[in-house]
Amino acid sequence: MPRILAQAKARTTNWRSALAGVALCVVVGLIFLRWGHELVFLSYDLLFLFRNQTSPAEVVIVYMDDQSFNKLSQTSVLDWDRNRHAELLDRLTADGARLVVFDVVFDLPGAPAANTNFANAIRRNGRVVLAMAVDSVSRSQIHVRSAILPLPEFLDAAAGVGITEVMSPEKKTTVRQYFIGSETEPSLPKVAASLYQPKITQARTRIPSQTWLNYYGPPITLRHFSYSDVDAQPAGTFTNKTVFIGVRPKTLRAREEADAFRTPYTLWTKQFTPGVEIAATAFLNLIRNDGLKFWSGSKQAVLALLGGIVFGGGLGLVRPLPALAIAVGGAACLLIAAIVAAGQHIWFPWTVMAFAQIPVALGWSLRCHFHRLKFEKDVLERTLVETTRFAEATKVMAAQKGGLVIPDHTLVRRVGKGAYGEVWLARNAIGAFHAVKIVQRKAFPSDVPYEREFKGIQKFMPVSRSHPGLVHVLHVGRNDPEGFFFYIMEVCDDASCGQRIDPEHYSPKTLATELGWRGKLPSEECLRLGIDLSLALEHLHRQQLIHRDIKPANIIYVNGAPKFADIGLVTDIRADGQEVSWLGTEGYIPPERLPQMFMPWARSSMKPRWGATGVCSLKCQRQFWNNPTTPSCASSMQSFAKRARPIQPTVTAPRWSCTPTCSSCKLSPSNEMGSKASDWILLVNPPPGRLNLRTRAI
Repeated sequence: MPRILAQAKARTTNWRSALAGVALCVVVGLIFLRWGHELVFLSYDLLFLFRNQTSPAEVVIVYMDDQSFNKLSQTSVLDWDRNRHAELLDRLTADGARLVVFDVVFDLPGAPAANTNFANAIRRNGRVVLAMAVDSVSRSQIHVRSAILPLPEFLDAAAGVGITEVMSPEKKTTVRQYFIGSETEPSLPKVAASLYQPKITQARTRIPSQTWLNYYGPPITLRHFSYSDVDAQPAGTFTNKTVFIGVRPKTLRAREEADAFRTPYTLWTKQFTPGVEIAATAFLNLIRNDGLKFWSGSKQAVLALLGGIVFGGGLGLVRPLPALAIAVGGAACLLIAAIVAAGQHIWFPWTVMAFAQIPVALGWSLRCHFHRLKFEKDVLERTLVETTRFAEATKVMAAQKGGLVIPDHTLVRRVGKGAYGEVWLARNAIGAFHAVKIVQRKAFPSDVPYEREFKGIQKFMPVSRSHPGLVHVLHVGRNDPEGFFFYIMEVCDDASCGQRIDPEHYSPKTLATELGWRGKLPSEECLRLGIDLSLALEHLHRQQLIHRDIKPANIIYVNGAPKFADIGLVTDIRADGQEVSWLGTEGYIPPERLPQMFMPWARSSMKPRWGATGVCSLKCQRQFWNNPTTPSCASSMQSFAKRARPIQPTVTAPRWSCTPTCSSCKLSPSNEMGSKASDWILLVNPPPGRLNLRTRAI
């Protein structure tokens, strides 16, 4: 039931996150549509990266470029000899040009004779459009626009005049729109288009006040000639063509302004487009009706809403990698849709969705994913805790049903299990924690090992509180009708919290867990640990008892101090004529307890009090490494050496054997190495020149 509720809550949370993602992406889209002009304009600019270059045949441009300045000996555009213009017009008239458009304002007085020749040439052609400029003066609360017209004699002779302005005065960046003007102040392209196709004038409602330019290619794409090369062109070159005449100087001269502008192609070509080519492009867009149209505000809002629903909501419901694939695929689909729409002369702000809404949706998707992971992790942890509690409660109930009742104690959870019983964490009547080991008769094949375990507790309990290195046994109980006995001990430290025990996360701290966690112990700690345990073992031997199961897992920590635990195999040291059964854990059995057939170098006179595993391994490890006669012996000693090697001796004497009389240590049979702390000190401080001992970290 909790898991079902958690899944239902997760689904609800997912849908809430999806709705939040929709709202976030819609808001982001609307903000960028309203204030993110550069991102919106990027939708327009990037379209021309995929535009095929074309050069419409209706227009030819004649450039007043540096070559013309040099060949015709002209000093500036403003001072250009107007007799040259008259000659050019006569050539175009003779060639049958359909329309001639001057993108130059002839407002300055020139030579009277040249002016007359130029005016007469304009009349002879009859289809010449001249340019005018607008001078804007802005002051506080006043905005004045004054027209700069050509000279009256030129104005009377021309077929039309229009404003030459490439963009609205407030826009000073990339040229994306051409100023169309009004009825009283028409633009140069509009006037030229009206003369080229009168029906354009009749359908003025089709021409917006500002149009979006549809460029036909990068700078200098339209067909063009240098002003000085016109006479060299064959007859018929300009027949039925609209000829635009303008400036393209690479070097600015006195009183001249740069007549070149940024276009979308400038982003990757770094080149500027002449103003006359922009005017010719606007003219072509009008007569060909292929200028770009921008979506209305309502359509843009719908686009933002659609992007929020599809990406803000959709990506929040999937994992990061599928979300990334959907995001990339969505951006690619938007680009394809924009290119297809541009083919229909329409553009829309697709970059707002591709570069703003989709990244925000992808980021929201990652946030939702990590939130889901955290939620699932919390659910799994709660489920694990509840399952653990249920399992422990089941075990406790099973133990109680099976008659395993510990007086004045409540079994909390099982923390260990061995070959002879289970160790439980228990709470007494006042709330203190103890460790309870329960040994059941049914776990043994016969009464012998069961009774041996109980006798070990009988022998150990009276001395357990007589030394700080032995685990304190607080109480022993036996229930023969239910077939078990138990003993209550002080609880060992938690592996991470010491005596601050949390039953749900309690993990006993033993030497084995320390080695598993830390890997190696410092040599000083090894020495201190060995001495403390040797003193405890010496005290146990003085009570004529031996442990028989010393290993890292049976060395616990209580308040940070090491203690011997798991004392079920404790028994009396054998008396003369008696044998002690061979028991212990494989890999940790003292070598003097191994049969002599597996250890030819062992002596029958070796006594059990030689049997401290740590001391014997210290004393005999060189013999084992040099003479691994028996795999079981060598593996046992090397296994222990890998786990805890506090001291590695290097013997300078040629021979070193583990006989009662050790030539290296000068020990006599009456001074055999036992489990005394003095023996450890002897190993650490050997006689000069006899033993060269060095400590080694575990």
